[in-house]
Amino acid sequence: MNTIWTLRLSCMLQIASMGVLFAFESVRMKDMGVGETMIGVILGSGSGFFIVSSLFWARLADRNRWHKKVVICGAFAFAGLLHYFAICETPTEFFLYSLGRATFMPMIAGMMPTIAVNAFGPKNRGSKFGVYRAFGSLGFILGTMVSPFIFNDIGVVARVASVTMLLSVALVRGLSDPSARVDAIAPLRVSELNPIIKRFLIAFFFIALAEPSVHGFFTAYARDLGSSTRFIGMLLGVMGLVALVSLPLMGKAIDRASPQLILSISFLAQPLRVFMTSCIGDPNFLWIPLLLHGICWGGIEVSAIVYLSSLVKEDQRSTVLSYYTATRMLGMLVGAGISGYLAETMGYVFMFRVLSGAALFGAGIYVAGNLFLSESRTGK
Repeated sequence: MNTIWTLRLSCMLQIASMGVLFAFESVRMKDMGVGETMIGVILGSGSGFFIVSSLFWARLADRNRWHKKVVICGAFAFAGLLHYFAICETPTEFFLYSLGRATFMPMIAGMMPTIAVNAFGPKNRGSKFGVYRAFGSLGFILGTMVSPFIFNDIGVVARVASVTMLLSVALVRGLSDPSARVDAIAPLRVSELNPIIKRFLIAFFFIALAEPSVHGFFTAYARDLGSSTRFIGMLLGVMGLVALVSLPLMGKAIDRASPQLILSISFLAQPLRVFMTSCIGDPNFLWIPLLLHGICWGGIEVSAIVYLSSLVKEDQRSTVLSYYTATRMLGMLVGAGISGYLAETMGYVFMFRVLSGAALFGAGIYVAGNLFLSESRTGK
């Protein structure tokens, strides 16, 4: 099997496994009697530790060229974590689970994009990466819609996902680490980042504040409205299907148009998606805001990774992508706490609208920055 297909199938199996936690962790906690505020604290704590973990693994991999080793070790650890998640019942157990997820998930999700981007080469990188992530969306559908439809029990679904993750190890073993450079590259510090990257990260922080409301608290809201596990799986299947179709299109758009344009559209779509959710009180219509998932998540995921990778040297890609991941986790840390508190005290509708406003502010920062830079260049 060639490298491209090995990467695609690896991504499919990994996202099929990791997607189960993203999709059902809040639902599982709610089913076990954990309140929304505590859910926010647990998710936020995990996001905070995720920041430290992702930076550590990225620098370790960049320094020693251990990308593949880190992924394989992370896959074994994550498989064990899924079994632990299946038996969690108390807030303390879920808190320990969140720390484990924050430790092991970056070992996979942080390293695989670097391996993929380097394997694809500079030509048509956006299209290739878009198709690569589309296979991840196919895995997401299998893990969050097909598996729950068969078993209708989150604990069993998690155990099945652990087997899926172990299967990915056989494929990852056949991949190559990014080639080492003869000249050593100094570590990439935040103070040394390109101003364009800094502006992106500031704007992305506010966009990421709404991430918990479109993932964990979205499914918790669906459960609050009376949805079954199978129905939630169907909603997540719609999300995966939208991503499956849109990711290759996003990749082609990035190759043909400016990544900044795609990011601007994606950032503006995020607050719209969250606000639309606040206007829906019938779970049968919760699929409507999911139609924006392709441009919101897909547009950001593909264009940001390709764009940021192009702004730094090859040996610094894992590090700059770890800053991207860390910014997302920092936003999710703050956003999870805000979302949980507002959902429990003021209701889900109010929570969605507050987070929609925060995301709109971030989109404004990025779009205004692009317009200002464009006008400055024109003036020159």
